[in-house]
Amino acid sequence: RMMGWNEITGGNKLHRYTSELDILTKEKLAQNTIVHFWKGNLDLLNKTISHGYDVVNSNNKFTYLDYDYDKISLEKAYNFNPIPDNLSEEYHSKILGLGCQMWGERISTVDKMNKQIFPRIAAYAEVGWTSLENKNYQNFTQNITSY
Repeated sequence: RMMGWNEITGGNKLHRYTSELDILTKEKLAQNTIVHFWKGNLDLLNKTISHGYDVVNSNNKFTYLDYDYDKISLEKAYNFNPIPDNLSEEYHSKILGLGCQMWGERISTVDKMNKQIFPRIAAYAEVGWTSLENKNYQNFTQNITSY
């Protein structure tokens, strides 16, 4: 299956530098495409899902590892839910999971990169495989004391 950032859905101006010509679409996106949602408001996510597309939710406000801890703290990462609160239950199965990105073009050293990634990557792993009712941030932080 093809997967692409949410710009592939067309018609949505996600960047200030994007022109109206850039968002014109002439072809319909294949129905089995997975949309990697990274930017935009939740209305855009809901619209994408309501059009039948599966989604990997990697909303940049919650999942970007290159963002400093003052923007995305360990607790914020741990509490991210790839299924938004306002998403109708009938669409929950359309969220396949989450993604978390580490864009390295502004990371000057490997040490800085490691500090950005660890321990948040463990928090995202727990988001992906632990049901909400079994999550406990205090227990999680006790279990990763080496960081």
